[in-house]
Amino acid sequence: MPATASSVQDDAAAFNAAISRSVDITDAYLRNGILTLTRSARDVDSNSRRRLLYNIPITSLGSSVLTPPTEIPTKVKARIPSPSGNKVAILVEEPIAKNGEDARPGDTRTTLEIWADNGHSLTSRIVLSKDLHGKLSTDVAWFGGFSWNAEETALVYAAEAKLSKTASFFDEKKKDDEKPKGDNERADSTGGQFTLGVGKGEDWGEKYTGTSRLALFCANVETGKVDIISNVPGGVLEENSEGGYTLGQPVFTPCGKSVVYVGSCGKSVVYVGWDAGGGGSMPRRLGSIYCYQRPAKLYSSSVTQLLERLSSTKDDGSANEKDDEDFACLTPDDSLARSPRFSPKTPDGTSKLVYLCNTPGFDTHGGCMELHSLDWDVIAGSADINTRRILVKEVRLPSDNDAYAQTEKIGDMSFPGIFTNQLPTDCFSEDGEMVYMTTQWGSISKAIQISVEAGTIEPLKFALSSESGEASQAILGITKEGAIVAQSDPGRPMTVGFMSPNAVRGGDKATCVSLPRILAAAATSAGFSASDVDAGLTYQVINMRPSHGKVKAPVQGILLIPDNSSPDQKLPLIVVPHGGPHSCTSTGYVPSYAYLCSHGKYAILHVNYRGSSGFGQDALESLAGTAGDLDVKDCVHATEHALDLFPIIDPDRVGFCGGSHGGYLAGHCTGQYPELFKVAAMRNPVTNIATMTTATDIVDWCAIETFGVGSYDWKKYRGPDREELGAMWDASPIAHIKNVKAPTLVALGMSDRRVPPSQGLEYYHSLRSKRIATKLLVYEHDDHAIDRVVSEADHWINIKRWFDEHL
Repeated sequence: MPATASSVQDDAAAFNAAISRSVDITDAYLRNGILTLTRSARDVDSNSRRRLLYNIPITSLGSSVLTPPTEIPTKVKARIPSPSGNKVAILVEEPIAKNGEDARPGDTRTTLEIWADNGHSLTSRIVLSKDLHGKLSTDVAWFGGFSWNAEETALVYAAEAKLSKTASFFDEKKKDDEKPKGDNERADSTGGQFTLGVGKGEDWGEKYTGTSRLALFCANVETGKVDIISNVPGGVLEENSEGGYTLGQPVFTPCGKSVVYVGSCGKSVVYVGWDAGGGGSMPRRLGSIYCYQRPAKLYSSSVTQLLERLSSTKDDGSANEKDDEDFACLTPDDSLARSPRFSPKTPDGTSKLVYLCNTPGFDTHGGCMELHSLDWDVIAGSADINTRRILVKEVRLPSDNDAYAQTEKIGDMSFPGIFTNQLPTDCFSEDGEMVYMTTQWGSISKAIQISVEAGTIEPLKFALSSESGEASQAILGITKEGAIVAQSDPGRPMTVGFMSPNAVRGGDKATCVSLPRILAAAATSAGFSASDVDAGLTYQVINMRPSHGKVKAPVQGILLIPDNSSPDQKLPLIVVPHGGPHSCTSTGYVPSYAYLCSHGKYAILHVNYRGSSGFGQDALESLAGTAGDLDVKDCVHATEHALDLFPIIDPDRVGFCGGSHGGYLAGHCTGQYPELFKVAAMRNPVTNIATMTTATDIVDWCAIETFGVGSYDWKKYRGPDREELGAMWDASPIAHIKNVKAPTLVALGMSDRRVPPSQGLEYYHSLRSKRIATKLLVYEHDDHAIDRVVSEADHWINIKRWFDEHL
């Protein structure tokens, strides 16, 4: 029966509790004895996320409470501490008031504020001219990034390169003497305001609709001068946003600050260049988010002459006009290279550059990365390519017979290889002998340490709760003062801890200090209480080795059971495979699933089917060409295995919930196994690959998951032929819709660039024509994730109530 009106209030209150206790740390660093955390907290009332700043003295870690956080204003877009902690650069987007009047909507400017004296004194404000570049990329998780030089006098950052100025065919032509100084209008720019590459930039798809061609810029924080780094692949972009390279993840190279290095120290920037057409592997710009195989290489550019010009206080034209040397490609033979990080400089003037790499690359959107290193000559400001080493190799399948057989296992699984998207900004031990990172190890996120000399791998051992065996852990950063670590599990939000340098190297769990609990932040003013209580559930990782499939690899499930469950009252089960498909559900806290389990009293089964990250490259690639078959059989196997192991689960009440590829599996499973799966909820599902392939930002996915590795031609673009369209249809849920009986909830973000909303609409209307109970949720301003705060809340409460009604 449908829920009563009073239960609507209960559902909303419970969801508020689940999201208010969530601790989402977006930034963490340690400087001068102060641990600084930035937390993102949902605010339903404003349909936004508030950012809360915590400054915690290490000396107070034994305290039982934290000092209250301060809220970061919405106009602050980024905070960048200098290496010493003496300075903090704050990026501000602020309204411009003119002639004493209030600023008009949209009339803004971007300012770089420099706070010195350990961040207490505002010493300068640098206005970043719109004539120099467009919006700065604050996306430090992928394209963006900021870096200080060693002297803490300059910053490098990525920003959108300026497009040519355009005019309508009907605009009156300006006289030459009326053109503003510095106008870069081209002869053919008239009528070009709607032309791709002229007035319109070719973007990087879902979530990156405003990112087209990023360039690199340097700012001197003392003189306030800013300029573009021009000695880069593709040169200075002025005329066209098609082709070329998108540059990001910039890092200043180490430089000696002592007298012996003055005047002789090479000053360079190392960065990532994504092929945006200039390298021959991107004839059509494809979507970037969650797609970690887009071609990219590491480059270095000398900025010695540029920094000298920027440091000059003279404006009479007498500043140094020498050009810096041309750029160098550090990874010419590698298809994928990213996340450059430098070790501390040694007394003899050397450093190690480490980075994530996969030389041949891979076709799937995720994959196993290697850790490579190069020796860097700090004085010369260049790398010695001949010193390149592979510190951690790709792992095809985790086993006892590979190069990492001596590495400690997590659960029953040997080291599966590196599955991470970025290295921490601060990832080296003080002596440069160890690299620290977080990687997916089966269904558990794990912090590990890697010896730079030997390439050996050890899990970093710490415990931030009494029950940490299968919890997910992460290292947020490490400096000479210690390490910032974190831990969470499906029923317990993130806890942050501190490890001294000795504790990090010694691996003694007892020397990891937990911070006082970060308390709840209420999501709404609707009269619901915020909750600091852990979600009431237990969980365990289930290990399986199905006999089907060519690649025999582990499949894991994470089963959540609500507390106080009685064997006399069987629980309904909701099966939840992840999207991607080359991602993974880890044993961390996710508010929506904690809500369904603890409040809804559903058992939840997350399925990490073959194709998931964290199980070796062969297991991941085994899904390509078998989507709609192998992943479906793995989900069914996991479901039946859980039903056999846990008699508390009711085999007659099994539902299915998933988004993106998880929605694709919802359609397949309810169509191929209608007697097993009785109810479904799908979010932005792929339902018909044949009708998706020419409308998505990931056309490569449509080919590779249907036909297998090697089936997509990266150097050309064409639509599918008749036979290919037929095979795509055969691999789609729509091919099985005639068998579907399950009442199905469909949720769509109408701004989705990844999976066009037409996919869900096609499926919804097909179900409705069959008289299958169905309901459509339409979120006009949401994209693929449906993650705007109000939409997210509405979506998950609707899901819970849909299962209440039909399961």
